[in-house]
Amino acid sequence: MRTKNFLIILCCVIATSLILIILGPTGQQNQSIKDIIDGTHQQFKELKEQLRVSDEKKLEIEPKFLGLLGFTQTIYNGTKSNFSIVTYALKGQVASVILLAQNMAQRLPNEPLLIYDLGLSDEDFRGISGFCNSSKCSVISYDLRLYPSHVMDEEMHAFRPLLIKDALMRTHTVLFIENSVRMRGSSHDLHDLLKIVNESGSGVLGWVTRQAVSARTHPKMFEYFQVTKESFLFLPMVEMDVVFFISTPIVNERILLPWIKCTLTPECIHPIGAQSGGCKFNKKPQYRYSGCHGYDASAFNIVLGLTFGFDEKKYSIFEPNTFYMESLEQATKTLENKRRNMSDTSEHPFTED
Repeated sequence: MRTKNFLIILCCVIATSLILIILGPTGQQNQSIKDIIDGTHQQFKELKEQLRVSDEKKLEIEPKFLGLLGFTQTIYNGTKSNFSIVTYALKGQVASVILLAQNMAQRLPNEPLLIYDLGLSDEDFRGISGFCNSSKCSVISYDLRLYPSHVMDEEMHAFRPLLIKDALMRTHTVLFIENSVRMRGSSHDLHDLLKIVNESGSGVLGWVTRQAVSARTHPKMFEYFQVTKESFLFLPMVEMDVVFFISTPIVNERILLPWIKCTLTPECIHPIGAQSGGCKFNKKPQYRYSGCHGYDASAFNIVLGLTFGFDEKKYSIFEPNTFYMESLEQATKTLENKRRNMSDTSEHPFTED
């Protein structure tokens, strides 16, 4: 788009110059031509400089966002807990959130759950609150309208690092989990995972995949981190479905801050031509860009690679078969069946017990 505008302006300048030369008095043509050439050269120089500056990829966000997110001051002044499970609820996800709350109550009854309300209707809010009515479960209203409009786009998930940053001001260690994830393990499995993330020293632990970061990241995103895609050809991608975070200086300053800067910059998180569908993982070699972009997950993986020297062992493990996924359609059917048959007590809502 910038190149197109430049060419249009260039054509206009040349056309104007020709008209002035043709229509100008004969005695003044030589001086007029010289003046026009000098002026045109100066305009070209200024236009090139503007294009050069505008094409530089920079990760800068407004200071007010840094303040909102607690990078310049501590926003949350309540008592900071030691550990919390964190998820979120968007419009239409009530069934999935309720079943997650029930699943956590059964598998991890002693661990607090924080559910971030990202624009639920009053009816949906009441529905979730009915299953989240104890000291072990809290619904937190989070206003995404304070941020750029693209943050509310569900496809980009630009809001996920914002929620994680807010949660880490409330809790020392966070298990961020998508509301479509269910746990089949127990508190013993959780403690084993917490031991791994504590011993790693990285402050982050996620599940590694067999896909390269370069295969799931639009090439133009790398430019914003001043790095080439070639550095990520053999670095495995970490998914965002289940990730542990510990509130440490490294996590806050070297992971969350650059990650959030990218997700709040529209051109970084969503480069021109990026899309989430149309993945072609059968391309050879497999580290080639697949055609589908991971948005916030891609930015997260770039930051992890840069922070930990492209060594995924420092922040990831293979999925320990502790978690599984349940689609929103499946969750809706399951919840409807439970409502029809209230005798089904295989899982239960939160209680004070």
